[in-house]
Amino acid sequence: MSLRKDTATRKFTDMDAAALRASMGRFEGVCVVATVNPDGTPDGSIFMPSMPDDEHVILMLANNNTRANIERTGVARMVYDVANPTAADKAARHAGARLDLALVRPEGETAAEHQRVAESLPHMNPAVMILRIERILPVG
Repeated sequence: MSLRKDTATRKFTDMDAAALRASMGRFEGVCVVATVNPDGTPDGSIFMPSMPDDEHVILMLANNNTRANIERTGVARMVYDVANPTAADKAARHAGARLDLALVRPEGETAAEHQRVAESLPHMNPAVMILRIERILPVG
């Protein structure tokens, strides 16, 4: 996992994995998960993720388009944002990150990783999806 500071405006705020985990634990931000439908069109959904550790994101997804797209492609992009609309400085109005995520499947080459993360979760059920953070990019 890498944290790369690269935005078009060069004005950004970002959170590393530890800050994201703490913020998600406080339910401070909003999260949009982006995937691609089978016909190539975009899909975006709002979720409240959690992070059991600094390397994984947990989403609770019913049988919906977002879940089907992640299962089919094995990837998603997540944008997590904590807004501060009263901040005087434009760069301070948003904190968060963009995350490239990869599905950790309960079978195959990621089975051991899936089992290790699942064992740390207090409530494992069929709606849980475990995703590995591949890359963290700033919001900006």
